[in-house]
Amino acid sequence: MPRLINKIHILSLISLLLIATFLAGCNSGKTPEAQPSNNPPAGSTPATTTPTPSADTPSSSTSQSVKITLYFPNSDASGLIPVERTVQVANQEVIKAMFTELSSPPAGLESPLPKGTTLLNATVKDGVATLDLSGDFKKNFGGGSSAEVMTMYSIVNTLTTLSDVHSVQFLLEGKKLDGILGSLDTSAPLTRNDSLISKTN
Repeated sequence: MPRLINKIHILSLISLLLIATFLAGCNSGKTPEAQPSNNPPAGSTPATTTPTPSADTPSSSTSQSVKITLYFPNSDASGLIPVERTVQVANQEVIKAMFTELSSPPAGLESPLPKGTTLLNATVKDGVATLDLSGDFKKNFGGGSSAEVMTMYSIVNTLTTLSDVHSVQFLLEGKKLDGILGSLDTSAPLTRNDSLISKTN
């Protein structure tokens, strides 16, 4: 009889332990997963994304240094003298820069541009540079045939140093003329004439 009571007590104790273990397992919950927060930690600085410039992004400065070759008539209008200069070119307007430099010859050489001549417009298409000059180009030209050749080919030889220019078409106040300064035909584009280039003054 005592053994039976001991077995009952043991079974009861085991049952209580099993029930306690089961209840403990039910009451223990899983720790919830941390959810990502949209707010940065206190004291931290939000990351800033810097846009990458594209090929179409305009530069803050469009001016560039360009080395050019100019041809100035010598003092007796017998040849053209090459002169190299470095200029600052804005918006790739190298022809306008060349034209401006031709009005400032070095000592001992002549400017090919008659006084008051203004470049009204300059375009390049299919290898032809078209220059639209003001009326002073014709009005203030006072030389003969030799000076005419020097004036025209000083400009032509200068512009054809550019890789995309093979000839020059002259206009006067927007009009194409047979001979802007006289006998030289300017109804069609003029091509480079290296035979006029002199190595000495």
